[in-house]
Order: sequence, then C-alpha cells, then structure tokens
Amino acid sequence: MEINELTATTVWQLSEEDAFLLTGKIMNEIENKEERNNLIKIISLAFDFRTVSKSKKAMIQSLSLLGFKFFAVENEKALLRGLCKRKNAKQSVF
Repeated sequence: MEINELTATTVWQLSEEDAFLLTGKIMNEIENKEERNNLIKIISLAFDFRTVSKSKKAMIQSLSLLGFKFFAVENEKALLRGLCKRKNAKQSVF
C-alpha cells in the first residue's frame, strides 16, 4: 500500500510487516511533522507498537505470545519494533 492510499478503513488490510514498512516510509518521506503524526495515528488505529531492546529476550518472548511480530529498526542496531494487529479499533493488547 502506498502512503496516499492509507485511510482509517484501508489500514485494516495491512499485515504487521506491511504496517512496519509503511511506518518507515512515512518517517523517511513525509517532512511535515503534523501530516506524519496523522498518518502514524491512522496506523495506530489498527496496530499496537512496542519498541524493545534486543537484549530483553524475556519481554520479546512475552510480547510474541500476545501476538506481536518483531522487526529490526533501521539505524538502531540494539532495538526491535513489535507490532500487533488489533481485533477492533478500541482494543489494546494491554
């Protein structure tokens, strides 16, 4: 999905990997901070995000059991970003 196709409806079609890649694209390509924040909020409607140190293996394992999928953060060798798709717009894992 392209950035210009992202809406509160279309965000639910994304997988965790797609949401991670689109978030990176937004952060790298959108210069306007307000627009960037609005797009991240749209992704947050459908996904919970957690950033975790790679050394926190127990936390990563616990979050994985809750459905989080982890990805390497660009330019941050010690961090992983976890994403978990919500079942509905009001649900949170925690």
